[in-house]
Formats: sequence, structure tokens, C-alpha cells
Amino acid sequence: MQEFVFDVAIRPAAGSSRQRWEALVPALPGLTAEASTDMKAFERLQDVIIPFLAQRLAKGEGVPLQSRVGHYMSRYGLVFWQFLCIRLGPLRSGLLAIEPIFPDIDELLTRLDGNGVDE
Repeated sequence: MQEFVFDVAIRPAAGSSRQRWEALVPALPGLTAEASTDMKAFERLQDVIIPFLAQRLAKGEGVPLQSRVGHYMSRYGLVFWQFLCIRLGPLRSGLLAIEPIFPDIDELLTRLDGNGVDE
């Protein structure tokens, strides 16, 4: 089993005439989900991420590695962030293939302030 962690940016959808929200994974260009609320967009993204990754693998593209949780936070400004752990391959009992994770926010903000190591 392989584990991958991805930042998920959730923001108002661009160009929408009505209030819509978009969830996207910066490390996976082309993967987005849109819905009427921020959390519905996040839930829709969870529904499509495994098929998206399976399609990449079938094309021989592989799964991009994100160096750390919060890697993209400083590049997207004021958006709502969530973080997903994705597990591919046979799962051990009790593990989910897709699981929201909650990193230490103080550590993430320290890295954004420039006091931490950035790659």
C-alpha cells in the first residue's frame, strides 16, 4: 500500500454567476470539483480523486508526490484548505482509501512565515 498526502484548496468558483465553490488539488492539475457549498465541493473531490489517479496510472503518468502537507498554502492566498491522505493498493483492516487529515496548524503557519524550511 502506498500513501499520498495532498493539499486541497477550496475557493469560490471563478466565473460563476451564482454562488459556487471549487475544490482543487494543486499537485494534480486538472482535478477539480464544484458544488453549491465549500464542503460539498470537498466531498465531491473525494469521490473523484481515486478514479482520477487510476486514470493517470493507466496512462503511465504516475502519481505526483507532494513534499509535505501545506506545500502549496503560500501560493494560493486566502482560500479554505483541507488535506487528504490517499491510500492506493490493498488496505489493512480499518484503513480508509480516502481520509481527511488534520495537521498541526501552528507548524504549517510557521513554515508560511518563513521560519520553517521550504523546498
